[in-house]
Amino acid sequence: MNYKNKKWTDFDQSYLKTFGEEVPIYTPSVYRESRGEIFTSYQSHLHPANEVLPKGLHVHTKFSKSYKNVLRGLHYDDKSWKLIQAVVGDIYLIVLDTRWGSPHYGKWESYILSDKTRDQILVPPGFANGHYALTDCMFHYTFFYDGEYVDETQQKVVKWYDTRFNMVWPTNTPTVHGRDQ
Repeated sequence: MNYKNKKWTDFDQSYLKTFGEEVPIYTPSVYRESRGEIFTSYQSHLHPANEVLPKGLHVHTKFSKSYKNVLRGLHYDDKSWKLIQAVVGDIYLIVLDTRWGSPHYGKWESYILSDKTRDQILVPPGFANGHYALTDCMFHYTFFYDGEYVDETQQKVVKWYDTRFNMVWPTNTPTVHGRDQ
């Protein structure tokens, strides 16, 4: 993709197969050249996620660094949207529908997020997400929420090995910590 022929705000859009338009994937326009690369991860009034997100939400961004073989999650809440992306490295991501009564309840899908593609996934409220570091990596979250920010003490957790969901991870012996055990 030649960045000079596209706008900073150009994104291609696709969807996770299992959940259709409920869980979109955005691929930003990336300009790569001998010095490196540049891309826009989010612009409040122009990102295509704004067609899905409710109006007037607060925006909060975070970075999470993980070493190879670390597994984090699966975490979720019922009010925040999460636009997630690998900034450095490769991440195996699982998205799980935890919404009781949903036709997709208990279904999950995996996806590789990578600094090579810059893909972003918009995880809606009620969907858990967890990631496994295939390499040393940096994970970027942009949270969209109404009211108070939902921090880790208010999130719900699904164990990565929960047999009800039969999730498949690239390892059986990840490094996990605290609430993810």
